[in-house]
Amino acid sequence: MDRSRIAAFLLAGAALASPALAHPRGLSETPAALVAVSVELDGQPAPLFPAPDGSGRYYVEARTGSRYSVALANRTGRRVGVVLTVDGLNAISGERDEGRGRMYVLDPWQRTTVQGWRTSLREVRQFTFVDERASYAARSGKANEKMGWIEVAAYRERRPFVLATPRPVPPRPEPYDEPGSDSAGKNEATAEGSAGASAEAPAPAVLGGARARAYPGTGWGRRTHDPVVLVSFDPERDPSERVTLRYEYRTALVALGVLPRRVPPRDRLWEREHAEPGFAQPPAW
Repeated sequence: MDRSRIAAFLLAGAALASPALAHPRGLSETPAALVAVSVELDGQPAPLFPAPDGSGRYYVEARTGSRYSVALANRTGRRVGVVLTVDGLNAISGERDEGRGRMYVLDPWQRTTVQGWRTSLREVRQFTFVDERASYAARSGKANEKMGWIEVAAYRERRPFVLATPRPVPPRPEPYDEPGSDSAGKNEATAEGSAGASAEAPAPAVLGGARARAYPGTGWGRRTHDPVVLVSFDPERDPSERVTLRYEYRTALVALGVLPRRVPPRDRLWEREHAEPGFAQPPAW
C-alpha cells in the first residue's frame, strides 16, 4: 500500500462516553497499552470473560434480538487508528478484512462508541445479535471462518499529530479511506429498506425431531444517525496492538468452560436413589 498520507473520516459532534462500569463477574474492559475495548449490550456494560485456555481472547454473552456496540478508549497522548472487524468484515466498508483497511481514529485520551455498520457519512446500521444465518455476513454472501469474532487492531500514527489550537469539543473517532475514494455515498442504496428487519431471527432448524444448535451472528439493525467528516491520518504499516473478542450464547459459553454450569436447585435423581423426603408428595387434589 502507498505509504503516503491516507484520508480518514472524523466522527463529528461527539460527547465523551461514561467510563465502563465494574462488574462483579468478568471484566468491564480489556487491559491495553493503546486502546481499551468494552462492549455495551442494550446500552448497558457487558462483562468480558477471559478465555480459559490462555489464548488471550475475551468472551461476551450474546442475546438474540439485543443491540450491542463496541466502545474504544485511547490510553495514549497521541492519535491512534483502529480497524474494527465484526464477523470477519470491516465495520466501515463491510468487506472482508485483509489487513490495514478503513479505520476509526481516536484523538489523545478519547473514548467513543461504534454503534454499527457504517452506511454513509451520516448513518450506521446498528449491530444486533441474530441467528448466524440471518447475519449481515451471511445475507451478503460473505460468511466466513470468523463468524462470532469482534477484532480490534490499533495503529500508531506514522507522523505525530500536533494541534495548532485546542479544540473546544473533543471529536469522535474517524474512519479512513484510500486517497481519492468516494465514501460519501457508499452503501447508500443498501441503507434503504425496513429498519431493523434483520433483528428477527428465524427459528432453529429441526433435524430428526431435535433442535440443531443455534449460533449467533451480527445483524443489520436499525438506521441510526451518526455523522462523520473526512480527515487525514497516516498509520504505521503494522498494528501495535490487537484485541479479540468472541461472542456466543450462554449455553455455548458454559460448554466452552467460560461460564460455570448452573447447579439445579434439586437433584431429583439423588432424591429417587436415596428415598429422601421431598420426592413423593401428596397430590394436590
